[in-house]
Amino acid sequence: MSITFKLEIEGHSEEVNFSNGNAAALLILAGLQSAPYGEIPRERLDTAITKLLRAMNSDPEYLKRRAGEMMAVLVLARTHGCGVTWG
Repeated sequence: MSITFKLEIEGHSEEVNFSNGNAAALLILAGLQSAPYGEIPRERLDTAITKLLRAMNSDPEYLKRRAGEMMAVLVLARTHGCGVTWG
């Protein structure tokens, strides 16, 4: 099973997919509740991005890479003033 984080901008969608375990870990690192589906509203993107930046400063390379992938989607959403959904 996997969880996809997705945003839509002017008819174009961006997404990143993680295994359930990795998605749960990244949600927790971003300061969000681990759930099989949900939404990160625009107002919470800055906080989530800041927390993921801290995770990217850790030693495990895999964690840094996956956190970077999720952060890229969050930054894009922030740039376009929209939220991110997952499920």
